[in-house]
Order: sequence, then C-alpha cells, then structure tokens
Amino acid sequence: MTRLPLILSLSPLALAFSNTAPFIAWSSHSSSVLDRLPSTVDTHHSVHLLETILLEEDVCEHEAIVLIDQPGLHASDLRNLPSSSHVARSLSSAPSSRQFAYVPLPLPATPVDASSISAVAEAVSEKCGSRLVNMMLGQGGVEFSKEEKSIIMLSMPELELDGDRKGRVMEHDALLSTTLSSLPFTNHLTIFTGSSGRLSLSKRQDAFGSALTNSTAAPAKKKSGILHNYQLLTPALITSFLVVLFLLLPVMYFGISALASIQNPIRLEVTPKGFNAAERKNQ
Repeated sequence: MTRLPLILSLSPLALAFSNTAPFIAWSSHSSSVLDRLPSTVDTHHSVHLLETILLEEDVCEHEAIVLIDQPGLHASDLRNLPSSSHVARSLSSAPSSRQFAYVPLPLPATPVDASSISAVAEAVSEKCGSRLVNMMLGQGGVEFSKEEKSIIMLSMPELELDGDRKGRVMEHDALLSTTLSSLPFTNHLTIFTGSSGRLSLSKRQDAFGSALTNSTAAPAKKKSGILHNYQLLTPALITSFLVVLFLLLPVMYFGISALASIQNPIRLEVTPKGFNAAERKNQ
C-alpha cells in the first residue's frame, strides 16, 4: 500500500523530465550569440531557444551552422559520455559554449514541431544567404565550399529505450566526429539537441502506464479476501460467542471436573484389633 503513494509522489518528477531533451551548443571561435544566452533555461522550449540563437543579427558571422537533431536523446546519454568523446572535447575546448540539460520539447499536438526547426533554418539561410543542406549522419558525397556559407541540418538515428543504448551513443559520437571534421569551415557554430522520438515516446508511455496500473492493482488484490467482501462478525454472532465463552464453557468445565472426582470405592480388609500376623503363622 505504501508503494502507490511513493510512485505517485515521484510521478510529477518523472513527468517533469519526460518531455525534455538536452540542448548544447559550441563554436570554433568566440560567439557573442552563445555568450548572450542565459546560464539556465526554464520556460523556453527547444524551438524557441533555437530561434533565440539563430535569429540574432550577428549569427551570419559564422561560415557554417550545424543543426544536429537526434530523436530520443536524453541528458543522461550525454552525461555518460567519457571525457575523450567528441562532444565532451568540443564543449571543453570551445571558446564559447552553452549546455542545457532539460529543455522542454514542444508538444506534438501544438503547431510548433519538427517542421518549425526546418522553418527556422530556412529563415536563417535566406537571411545570411547561406546554402541549406539536409544530410544524415555518416552520409558521404556532399561537397562543401569554404567560400559558400552553409546551414547544415544533420539528422541522427533515433535512440531506443532498450538494447545497448550507451554503445550506440558512442558509435554515433564517433560518426559525428568524422562528419564534422570533414567540413572545410574554420568558423562554425554547432547546435546539438534532441526531439521526441516516435518509438521512444510510445514505449515510455506504455512502460509508465503499466507501472501505474500494476501499482494500483497490487493493493486491490490484498483487499479481495473473504473478510473484505462479507461481514461475518454480526452482532448476533458476537453475542453467541460471548454466551458460549462465559456461560457454557464454565458449566462444561465444572461438570467434567465433578465427573472426574467420582471414583469407585476401594475395598480394604479391616484387620481385627490385636491380630498378630506372625503368631498366626507360627500356629
């Protein structure tokens, strides 16, 4: 019974981070766009934060802007990366960087969705006169020119909840290092964030729903006993028990004791007065 209140008390905390994703950004040169960002973000969702960065006037100073999106990415995935990983090294060595662990994601039912990120990228591309390129992680055959500014939308594979998640994150980090190192741009801004994955979101909802269902069903089974469904101890039965306990039992006890005390008489040979057994034997 104590398990359910504990789960329900943790439910708001779990739900508070269920629709969030990490948002990290770094630049190869000092970036006033990143330096102006606050150290914490509470109410801004990922698309709004992206607009805050990309719609600044001086964002066009960068030769390339790389927008990395990975569905199902959690803050713990980046936290578990070793210090030797590409993402960790890029953040630690970048002249300007920002890290936000839990940025709210736009709800799927709202007008703000993945297409809005593309719309922001298109707006920045027109504003800066940059080439807009969509590519997958590890995709080759895309040529870039250092003289042509580019907005690169890099899509990464979705991270599922099951399996070797940490191993896949490490593989993606290695591919990301190869992809970014192949770019010819020296002054670039990289933004890495997550989004709501279709598979991860459905599995997470099913798992959370089944956990609540099992926790609420467990106490119900404990209450399904016969004493819970029927009232056996009625006033009449209680009165009968008292009569048996305080009246009949004492009577039975004294009756049995009286019967046990009655014994058959034992016949004893009475020896006449003055009788001597030794003298009678000698006779």
